[in-house]
Amino acid sequence: MQRRIFLKSAALSTPALGLAGCASTVTNPIVAGESPFQHGVASGDPQSDRVILWTRVSPESPTETEPRSVRWWVSLNESGTNPVLQGESQALPEHDFTFKIDAIGLEPNQRYFYGFEHQGFRSITGRTRTLPSRTEQASDSNGVRLAVTSCANYPQGYFNAYRHIASTNDLNAVLSLGDYFYEYAEGEYGNGAALNRVPEPTHEILTLSDYRLRHAQHKAEADLQAAHAAHPWIVIWDDHESANDSWQDGAENHTPDEGDWPTRKAAAIKAYYEWMPIRELPTGLFRHFRFGQLADLVMLDTRLQGRDKQAEQNDLDAARATDRTLLGPIQEKLFLDHLTNSTADDVRWKVVGQQIVFAPWSDDDTLLNPDSWDGYRASRQNVLDHLQDGDIDNVIILTGDVHSAWGMNVPNKDRSASQAIELVTASVSSPPLASNSARTAELVERASQDQPHVKYADGLNNGYLIVDLNESRAEAQWYVTGPRTQRSDNSMLEKVLVSLPGSNQLTEPG
Repeated sequence: MQRRIFLKSAALSTPALGLAGCASTVTNPIVAGESPFQHGVASGDPQSDRVILWTRVSPESPTETEPRSVRWWVSLNESGTNPVLQGESQALPEHDFTFKIDAIGLEPNQRYFYGFEHQGFRSITGRTRTLPSRTEQASDSNGVRLAVTSCANYPQGYFNAYRHIASTNDLNAVLSLGDYFYEYAEGEYGNGAALNRVPEPTHEILTLSDYRLRHAQHKAEADLQAAHAAHPWIVIWDDHESANDSWQDGAENHTPDEGDWPTRKAAAIKAYYEWMPIRELPTGLFRHFRFGQLADLVMLDTRLQGRDKQAEQNDLDAARATDRTLLGPIQEKLFLDHLTNSTADDVRWKVVGQQIVFAPWSDDDTLLNPDSWDGYRASRQNVLDHLQDGDIDNVIILTGDVHSAWGMNVPNKDRSASQAIELVTASVSSPPLASNSARTAELVERASQDQPHVKYADGLNNGYLIVDLNESRAEAQWYVTGPRTQRSDNSMLEKVLVSLPGSNQLTEPG
């Protein structure tokens, strides 16, 4: 099933890109006397000695042009007394008064509290955590726990997954694998009026001020704000942070009457870097995070950095073409070299955070989703060949995008062995893949029977994924969060699968 068809039917490069012609319109001015920290706090991109801290100082007027001075602090206690780091800098109007600081000089594998002050107002206090040192040895006692999320559609339902993640105290980080919000107008993919969750602006977002306003609305949502304050986040975009089924030179949901694509793409990227707790690097979203000798997490951009246009639904020749790429040559080389280096360093688990389903959906003569790695088979084979040729084991691919939960082995070309595992998280609040079609529900239910590499499939529930790693096993825990149209304090552990070192396969826990 083409994902863009499902979306419509269910409802009915680099960060420093120029923005010629885009005004620096600020969003969400405050009422006099209110705290300027209307969008909470966040931390992200942790390393062993640093972490990005984020907040936003709302202006008093939409025409305000003067920078705002912000004091920031990091402490070992929640009150912020005796800070280990502190400083003062400015929230600038050209960045929509968002504020980011790279807090450098922290200790490895340490929990910290942080906060901000402006003109006598104090933000809520956030909690963050640094990574272990690169040389910390893997063991069963110093494991890593990651929450994995994707596809949070504001008008479609409540962010129950974020609510539960905020109250989970033993996480090292939250991985957001894209579709942090959706670009659609009210009523196009969800009727927000029914839940008092009408998207802002109400039209499809196209300009810099539109993208900023959609980010601002999400950062003001209580459950998302709580999850950001509770844990450091590691994020990537998928397509809806710009437009549906985007690629480097266009998108399915972009037409000529909406302006030129480079300007829209640049606006989406600029707003994303302003509003997300992400470190800006020359490699774009490609970056990596080392959890000692236990795990090495690499993040990929399968959308805007190097992707060629998607193949048509039944165009197998295009899907197999060797001159089409998903990652682009530069990012692909960075990725494959990094897998080699992690193996040489004897890191136990090689974890890949990315957006779209990697494993084959069915046999080699069927193209069910050209927007996934199935539509870029030469790119996928390059990765599989590299794993086989380099004797690289213990690769865990993390995926979002498809509004459903899956646990899959990743077979080699002749399907004689598995070379990796893939764990796909359900959507936070977007309609589950099989929730509006009995035929799709049947196909998802039968997947694990018809396809030996599929070990778990759930297309009916919203939820999130926990990945729990230690030296002796990788464990995937899929949680469901109940109906998305009801705010819920309950979540249920739906499925657990494990992978043992060297096996490259998912099995039932024993």
